[in-house]
Amino acid sequence: MSFRRPGAAGTKNIMKVFVSWALARRYRLIVLAIALAPIIPVAATALITLETVRRGSLQGSYSAALSILGVLLLAFVSGAGVQFAGALGVATLVTGVGVGCLVRWSRSMALAFQAIVLLCLFGILGSGVLWPDPSAAFNPLIESFVETLGSSGATEEQISVIQGWQPMLLGVLFATLFLQLSGALLLALYWLAFAEGGWSFGEQFRSLKLGRVLGWPATLVIGLGMVFNVLLVQNLIPLALACFLFQGLSVLHTWSKSRQWHPAVLGVLYLLMITPLTGVVMLLLSSVGLLDNWINMRALMRPR
Repeated sequence: MSFRRPGAAGTKNIMKVFVSWALARRYRLIVLAIALAPIIPVAATALITLETVRRGSLQGSYSAALSILGVLLLAFVSGAGVQFAGALGVATLVTGVGVGCLVRWSRSMALAFQAIVLLCLFGILGSGVLWPDPSAAFNPLIESFVETLGSSGATEEQISVIQGWQPMLLGVLFATLFLQLSGALLLALYWLAFAEGGWSFGEQFRSLKLGRVLGWPATLVIGLGMVFNVLLVQNLIPLALACFLFQGLSVLHTWSKSRQWHPAVLGVLYLLMITPLTGVVMLLLSSVGLLDNWINMRALMRPR
């Protein structure tokens, strides 16, 4: 299985050198994963995913275990919370092995993406069975966070917004996990494009879709959430929007390729996603993805 990357020649050469360097020696990849886990966990997950896709689940698990030990040692030496570091290491690095196994099993970006959707969906439903009132389980966490916000000078309006999210916190957590795993999947496959040839990453990403089977319940959840205030539905909405977010990005990349947009256009879009306009931009992208699942938004901009 292989991917061929798109992009400018300079970026291609730099990225190819980086990937070749990281994969040439196991210790390099492990050191990078340890360094990135506390600051850019998506990148750390992607490194372990890349290792698993390239060398198998056993070798990926071995690298993940060594990386977790490194994260714990780093936390101990620096005086950070060892328990928190351990949880972060397991959540970040073990999931990398899982995503890598999905890719090796599916041999497809789209199928691996859809499997991650199902994993998070079952996580929400399973948690709902274990905790009939999941918001109550998060009360201590919310209270602690509110106290921290209050001491840092947050306004009552800001605190009330946070408290208003409490019933949906379970869904927000799984939507965040979905973004982490899907982001790691895409980054790992992008890197893999430089290590192997024969399968275009760009082509795979531009055809990424949630599909009709998963699209129906996701669309239904969003529709019901706009009408009914049902706890389970409200907790499924963040995941549904996150799924369509990636499809919306896929549509925009398709338009960019078809109409030969300047790279700065997509660059500005990604920059807007880390500004105060984050929520608005992500909601617009999710809306584009939802529409594309049913009316083929990609066909609106034909190649010149």
